[in-house]
Amino acid sequence: MILSFSGRSEEEMMSWILRINLVAALFSAPAFPAAIGSMKKFCRPLLPSSTTKLSQEDQLRSHESKFKQIAAEVEEHGKNPPDKTLKTKETEEYRLKEHYLIFEKSRYETYINLLKAKLKVESDDLEKIEASLFTGEGNESYLRKTQSSPSLNQGHMSLNGKADSKEIAEQTC
Repeated sequence: MILSFSGRSEEEMMSWILRINLVAALFSAPAFPAAIGSMKKFCRPLLPSSTTKLSQEDQLRSHESKFKQIAAEVEEHGKNPPDKTLKTKETEEYRLKEHYLIFEKSRYETYINLLKAKLKVESDDLEKIEASLFTGEGNESYLRKTQSSPSLNQGHMSLNGKADSKEIAEQTC
């Protein structure tokens, strides 16, 4: 499902984005491990349909732990790049995993910043939380723009921009 929001101003859009991300930071449960197969194909983890049972403080610690884990994965992933002169599936899988890891690192960083701001304000008042973020109180209030989550079929397009049906049929993750 894709939802599209529009606002009358950039401030209104930032308010919507902040609130959506704050709800995700507060209630998102950890992802399930990715499927394991015999192929060395990158598979994104499965997202649960339930909410977290953690307190806000424990949720913050969970996000911080996940951020550290993903930061280490990004670093490790960067140490083993494939030969970039070749256009192989291995190169494409490497690129997809790299894009995913960078997005996840940014997502957890955003969640951490929002939860810290909420806990610092000690209120559920969204206006107060927004004010603390937009006024720049402390370095944890910094939120940066990022790209959308990488799609599952990203990188599996032919030169004419259409998806390769053979690759989609082979895709199991």
